[in-house]
Amino acid sequence: MTRRRLLTIEDLTAPDVLDVLAVAESLERHKRHSGFLPALLRGKCLGMIFDETSLRTRTAFERAMGDLGGQAIHYNGAEARVGRHAEKTEHLPDFVNVAGGFNDVLLSRIYDFATQEQISALSPVPFINGMCDEHHPTQALCDLLTVKRRFGRLDGIGIAFVGDGTNIALSLAQAAAKVGARFTCATPGTMALPVERTAHLAGFTATTDARAAVRDAHVVVADAWIPMNKAHEADRRREVLAPYRVTPALMDEARPDAVFLHNLPAYRGDEVVPEVIDGPRSVVYEEAVARLHIARSLLLYCLHPDWKDLTAAAHGDQDGAFGRRLDEIATRAAVRGDL
Repeated sequence: MTRRRLLTIEDLTAPDVLDVLAVAESLERHKRHSGFLPALLRGKCLGMIFDETSLRTRTAFERAMGDLGGQAIHYNGAEARVGRHAEKTEHLPDFVNVAGGFNDVLLSRIYDFATQEQISALSPVPFINGMCDEHHPTQALCDLLTVKRRFGRLDGIGIAFVGDGTNIALSLAQAAAKVGARFTCATPGTMALPVERTAHLAGFTATTDARAAVRDAHVVVADAWIPMNKAHEADRRREVLAPYRVTPALMDEARPDAVFLHNLPAYRGDEVVPEVIDGPRSVVYEEAVARLHIARSLLLYCLHPDWKDLTAAAHGDQDGAFGRRLDEIATRAAVRGDL
């Protein structure tokens, strides 16, 4: 089986993205109806490296491994001696190769993209980027799943991002291009996404006009204005970004059925007002829980030899077909000795 990695959304083909979403939906539906999932990853272990604290990503992937019969080990940056908070760093190849020897798949949330690139390249096992300063691929997949479940499709959906051109904006723009969605990114000129990262993306538009960006959009997306490494710029950033705050008036420029997304944590009064994020058009909690569904699917994408069978069953999931196929795959795995 080819060693798979998810460093950025660009590591996935368009069919890969649709496969991950389809399996995520089918697994969630099967779990809801039957109450459990087959232990397709029994005996497998996920090693998670977090340079920063994590609520949603860590919980989602730990729970996903448990749902599928596997287990997860958590390393913080100090324990692993990697990342920007490590008092004493370890030679990165030493850590990655040892962690890869202990685990079947690695997930890393380290701020510096260059370090994530190194871990991805060095890892002897599949690798998932749990977030860094430039990319957040797992969040982009969660957002697509949330949108698909709300509107029943992705092709032709209009997504508007307003605020700072962050890792959230870039990964979601890349993901939208793969599924036929339109993506408009409204930022101050000094905070725009790099042209070299977006020029090739189908359906991508950049603007400085927040109202124009959200006009007729199905989805409005925001992200925190003040990252931890830019707290010293808080006052200046609030002043520059004020026209990009998501208010009821801005949401009214979007379609009547438009929804609001935010990866959380959110800072009410900065990038979004309470009337929006706590109002009826917000789906941020559904979006957060979608991380669990995506985590299950990504772990199977990385680790299960019958991934293609799973995707075929998910795309044709009618009248319990996916559940029956899951049972067949689990039985086959037991005969092979995987379970």
